[in-house]
Amino acid sequence: MKPVNPNHKQRGVALITALLVAALVTVVAVAMASRQQLDIRRTGNMLEADQAYMYALAAESWVTQILKEDKQKTQIDTLTEEWAMKLPPIPIEGGVITGSVEDLQGRFNLNNLIETKAGGDDNAANNTADNGKPDQAQIKILQSLLAQVSFAEEKVQLSPFVANRVADWIDANLNALADGAEDLLYLGLDIPYRTANRLMASSSELAAVAGLSLRDVSALLPLVTALPVSTAVNVNTAPEMVLLSLHEDITPRIATELAAMRVNTAFETTDAFVKKLKDDYDITLDKKRVSVSSEYFLVSSEAIIGRTTLRMYSLLERKDNVIRVVSRGIGSY
Repeated sequence: MKPVNPNHKQRGVALITALLVAALVTVVAVAMASRQQLDIRRTGNMLEADQAYMYALAAESWVTQILKEDKQKTQIDTLTEEWAMKLPPIPIEGGVITGSVEDLQGRFNLNNLIETKAGGDDNAANNTADNGKPDQAQIKILQSLLAQVSFAEEKVQLSPFVANRVADWIDANLNALADGAEDLLYLGLDIPYRTANRLMASSSELAAVAGLSLRDVSALLPLVTALPVSTAVNVNTAPEMVLLSLHEDITPRIATELAAMRVNTAFETTDAFVKKLKDDYDITLDKKRVSVSSEYFLVSSEAIIGRTTLRMYSLLERKDNVIRVVSRGIGSY
């Protein structure tokens, strides 16, 4: 047998070592390249998100200016004014932006359910119910609104008694109203929690109120809001269902007629609206419940830059022709 040359073994080991080093270098190189591509993509996404956010802020500023000019022109707010027109998609560098403005005083304000003490602005700033008692007149309005929301496919409708549970969620005490719900009920749930016992910061808090499913909340959200102070309903912008809930004698036909009237001739004063109800329909309405102008508006803007889509919601307060951003957020308001 021919003896094995030791040099051949050394050359084999060297070859295997070289192959392992080459493989290791290849793996490291691929990892570095992948990491670099990931960093480039991440940086690009961040830049696009920042750019989209700045465009959304620009849309908010544009709406602010429109609302200021609108207040200088007229003391009433209607759905035919410039601010109420949805912004069509506008091409921008790298994408497109669109948006809309909604008068939140056209909705029912859930925080109206609790009477606040004098000096309401300070209380609102603290976002507390300040031990206020439930306002039965406002609870009745919400009960009417709840009774109108139905789901035909299941032949069910929301229970008006949920209004008391919403009031219990807001009021500062732990005494449950009739068919209401306080801590005793919520602490007995599988995942226990307590009532807020303060003004709602967002109408999405309805999802935490016992007796309301996510489907129910979804149906209610276009009709309700949660503003930092008590507000009257703007009859020039309110949906028919909200108009219908203002008084038990207002029928669907009357609400439809009132909505049609304001298209051509808006109500100039609350007295004019109240007088119309009395003269034409023999309905007596407390004019403190309604208004013809608004202070709170929701700006919804969407900016699409490259692969990034950003939706921003801004709650604006217009008071004495000064616009203040109450809150601003990304996602559902």
